[in-house]
Amino acid sequence: MEIPNTEIIKINDYILKHKSNFTKEFGLELKKLREERKMTAEDLAERAITPVSYLRQIENGEYGVSLIKFISICNALEINPSQLISDYIIGDKTNDDLIFNEFQKNKNISKNIIEYMKNKKSL
Repeated sequence: MEIPNTEIIKINDYILKHKSNFTKEFGLELKKLREERKMTAEDLAERAITPVSYLRQIENGEYGVSLIKFISICNALEINPSQLISDYIIGDKTNDDLIFNEFQKNKNISKNIIEYMKNKKSL
């Protein structure tokens, strides 16, 4: 189902207005993935060729991340970039219900976007 331009603009506007929340969520997800891989912040920083202090600031949600740094972090974690950002991207996803249910548990800001998109699809 194609989403009208006005709806895409509303969603993107929402994301931009809540940028700090997304930065924090991204940092938490990044830290979770790093810890799942049993890597220290120092290990990841070395592999991503970035200062450990900057990596910690990203994980703590203090800073966003540039596209180049994002790719180097994903390479260092040996993950597909979509693992970190798929929850913020609209489009045809086969796992929307799984993601939605997961966000219901966490009650984070991303849930609001997925809920909004799901409601628009049913109209």
